[in-house]
Order: sequence, then structure tokens, then C-alpha cells
Amino acid sequence: MLHERDRTGWSDSSARDVLQLMVESVAELVGFRVAALSVVLDGQLVTTAYTGPVEKDEDAWASDPVSVLDEVLAVAEPRGRLHFIDGEATGGDLAGHWVVTLEEQGEGPDAWHPYDGLIGVLRDDDGTPVGVLSIDQPVSGRRPDEAQTRLLERYAAQAERAVLTTLEREALLQRVEHAERARSLVRSAALGSHGSLDEVVESTHAPLVEGFAATASWVQVGRGDDAEGWTAEDRARLRDGSVVTLPPVVPAVARRLAPLLWARQEVLVLDPTLDGALPEHLLDALDLPEEVVREAGEGLSWLGPARLLGVPLGAGTESLGFLMLTRRSQDPAWSPAEAAAALELGHDLGSALTTVWALERERRVVHELQELAEERARLVATLTHELRTPLTVVAGNLEMLEDLGLRPEAERHHTALARGTARMQQIVDDMLLLARVSDPTHPLLAVDVDVTTVVAGIEALIAPTARAEGLLLEVDVEGEDLVVAGDPDEVDRALGNLVSNAVKYTAAGGTVRVGAHREGDLVVLEVGDDGIGISDDDQRRLFRAFYRSSNPAALRQPGTGLGLVTVAHIAERHGGSVGVSSVLGEGTVFTLRLPAAHC
Repeated sequence: MLHERDRTGWSDSSARDVLQLMVESVAELVGFRVAALSVVLDGQLVTTAYTGPVEKDEDAWASDPVSVLDEVLAVAEPRGRLHFIDGEATGGDLAGHWVVTLEEQGEGPDAWHPYDGLIGVLRDDDGTPVGVLSIDQPVSGRRPDEAQTRLLERYAAQAERAVLTTLEREALLQRVEHAERARSLVRSAALGSHGSLDEVVESTHAPLVEGFAATASWVQVGRGDDAEGWTAEDRARLRDGSVVTLPPVVPAVARRLAPLLWARQEVLVLDPTLDGALPEHLLDALDLPEEVVREAGEGLSWLGPARLLGVPLGAGTESLGFLMLTRRSQDPAWSPAEAAAALELGHDLGSALTTVWALERERRVVHELQELAEERARLVATLTHELRTPLTVVAGNLEMLEDLGLRPEAERHHTALARGTARMQQIVDDMLLLARVSDPTHPLLAVDVDVTTVVAGIEALIAPTARAEGLLLEVDVEGEDLVVAGDPDEVDRALGNLVSNAVKYTAAGGTVRVGAHREGDLVVLEVGDDGIGISDDDQRRLFRAFYRSSNPAALRQPGTGLGLVTVAHIAERHGGSVGVSSVLGEGTVFTLRLPAAHC
């Protein structure tokens, strides 16, 4: 059973590679010509990996709601964690869209029928379906025996782990995107406030409701749970900016609630579709009369049956305020990833409030330390999750090697193991370099770096690859006084990343140009190509960590999304800059400007 081909795109091509390798292994090692892996995305089954004959009928690839599984499983014969669909019994009359890949049935009582199918439903820890492994058209032409079924069950378990890991990683990247949006919000609030708390509150509303798809927001700031240390902010803002005045009991309860939530590092989620009541542990800790809590709930009645997300604001161990975001009851519930992103926002906004309060007390130093702490935490968290995808390949193939030994079939698994391990090492190397060059406490030990030598080294390294890819590599170094003050390895890595990208995204027959010249007090390095180009929208976000282009042609190339952000950090660290000029489909030019030495 096949569903809509993956038009959504994963954030990283390695996720697709892992799942594609999975279905290819199933087909080849178990003895089937067709295998497909569908993943549940937004309630729909979407095919993300497939091996077998190309199906020309596009209607057969239409997506199906995950609910069709109930009807299919109702007529299927359970075989462990797999389900066999008897084509003779069903006559192909099943819910959902199906692809028939076998034209004629073989001879014999156990011959595979064109409408036969074997599927494994992949589930999470709660038993919720997250995907389907479908196989069809056995090489033998016979329905699978008990030994084949057992082997397929093992592959289904492995596929389940791979899908869960991939979905978890996608959720993390979404969370990182929320965190990046939150950082922009905090920066704009802090820069626009000039010490005014009212300006901070005003400037946060629009980014909050837009970034979190909320219908209203309310921010109150202060220290401790005493009303004396808090602002008199009792106004919530609807999405359109209109103001609703809250009764005094609402901010009074919020003042008591904020320190409790901050100390526990948790958010408050109230959902009208459930009981909508405060958790017992918070009720006990609040130590407020029931009527006060009830009045506070009634004070929010203007929202109707709304989904509430309460977020503490703070810095370090100090609670600094309370943020409330709302959605209508018919809107999506607050997800765990959104709640986690909101708590990160509480940290970021709390730090911005600290900056406002301490404007005259080392504002720049406090801000830089906060940025450093956030960056390091994000790098560590992302590194841990980023490693899990290639480790899934390693672990899965090691499992297979235990059974296959040194038989010829083990060759594929050795290849997959090497591929995953190499990718994992590349990610680790890129992450460690980015951590080093983005750390403001790591000093730059500058020496004279001859750019001509750097370009020659890059040319010697890249030229064989360029020739193998059918590319022309042109190098043009003008002038002799092309010396910058900096770290030789970092300058080499920055230029190397740019040239490697140009080679990667240029098709055979194209040209990659590397140039260097002097412009006043700057040494200018240019890397150009006539490759796939970069859209205007992608150019605006190109130098963000983990950002991958939305261009399908670019996503087909492997990458970590760390190369260009590393170049940007190296340029900034050397007192220079990096820019891009590109036309989609025509080519790209990256320009790296570094201060010349002895100016």
C-alpha cells in the first residue's frame, strides 16, 4: 500500500537516506520487489521511502488519512506485528489508495495474488500509529513462510525505531526554529525599550501571537510575589492589538503562580476540552482560598473556552514575570514542543527584562554572557539529537551483521555503517568548530596569513573533486599584498566551506570561480558558480545555524546546515564580513571581506 509521495521534505536529507536504505534492505534481503515506508504527517500517511517499479498513475499516490488503517486492519490477518491482506478474499476492495504492481498470479495454492499485501503498523510508546511498512511482490512468487515473516517483523521493529527517531529530530528542529524566533523577539524588545518596561511589553505582543499562533497575549513583570515589586499591567491584548482589562484577581494570582512555575521550570497548560483545572500540586503550593482561584478563572471568561499557556519569566533563580498565551478551543492544543519553546522564551524574555533593569550596570557584558550560555546549550542539545539519526543506521546494521556474519549480503550493511559513521563524524567536527569560533571568550591568536597560499591549498584540495564532477575550476589571484591578520586554519576553513558548497551545488559542465584581490584596507575573497542559485527568501536566512534551503535540488545534497554559519562567525571574529549575491537557477557569488594586515 503506497500513499502520497513525500512533497513536504525533511529538514535534513540524511533522514530520507536512512528510511530509503531501510526499505531497500527489506526488499533485497527478505526477497521482495516492492517495499514502501509511509509516515504519519499531519494526520495523513505520506510515503517517504519506496523501492520497486515506478508507478505512472499519479492518482494512486494520493494521501490517505491515518484512519483508513482501522478499516484495513479489520479485514487483515494478524501475523505477529504484521498483517496479511488476502487479495482473493478482499478482491482489492479496501479503504484508501492502493498500487497493484503484480500483473498475473503464479501457480500453486500459496501463490502471491496481485491484491495480496503485507503491512506492519509502526507505533509510538502510546500505541499511536506513526507509520506503515508495506511490502509487495515476493521474488519467489509465493506468500511468505514463517521464517520470512519473523525476519520481516524484525525489520518492522527497526523501521519503527528509525521513524520515531526521525520524527523526534524534526520536532527538535521545529523547537530550534521557535527558539531562534524568540531570540529575535527578545533582541527587538531590548533594543527598542531603552529601559522602559512598558515598551518591552508593547513590543512583544505582535511577535508572540504570530510566532505561537495565539489569539491573545498578556505579560506582567516584577520580582517576587509581592504586588509592590510588580508593574500594574492588567491588560491583555487580542491578536489585532485591541486591549481587554483584566480584573485585579487575575494578576494577583499570576504574581503567586509565576515564582512557583519558575522554580519548577514548568509551564501551565489549561485545556477546556479536559477538566481545565489547575494541577493539584500548584493548588497546594499557591495556598489560596478556592474562591480566589475560582474568581481568577472567571476573570478570564472573556476568552470563552480557551486553551491557556502560562509561562514564567525569569533569569537564573529569580522570577521576573508571567506570560499568558491563548488559543480558541477549536484551535490546535498546545504541543509539548511549543510548551518547551515557550519556556525557553521565558528565559530569553526574562534575560531581556534583566537587561532593561540593569541598563546602567554592564548591559553589554550581561547580554553577551546570556547569548553565550544560550548558544552553548543549544549546541549541546542539538548535537545529542543530531547524532541519533546516523547512530540508528549504525545500531540497525550492527544488528543485521550479528545474523549475517561475513556473507555477501553483509556488504550493504558495511556500506551503510561507514556512511552513517562518516556523517556523524562530520557533524561532530562542524559542531565543535562552530562552538569554538562563536565563543567570545576564545581569543583569536592572530598571525599574518597569506591569502595566496590559502587559495593555492584550496585549489589543490578541490581540483580533483571538481574534475571528477565535470566542473571547470578557475582561480584568479590579483596582486601580491594579500595578507590578513588571523587564524590560518579558520581562514582556510571559511574559504574551503564556500568553495566546497560551490562545487556541491553546480551541475556537470559548470564553472566554479575563486578570486582574491585588494580593496583598500580589505582583502576580498570571492567564490562564484553558475549552479542552482539561491532564492531571495533563502538568502535572508542563509547564515542561521541548521538552516537548509527550501529548494528541492539543494535538499538532495547532504549537509548539516552549519557550514555557512561557521563562515559568518569566522568573518565576524576576524573583523570582516561575508555576503551573498545570487539568482535562482543562474548561480551564486559569496564575498568574504577580511581586514588586511599592517593597515
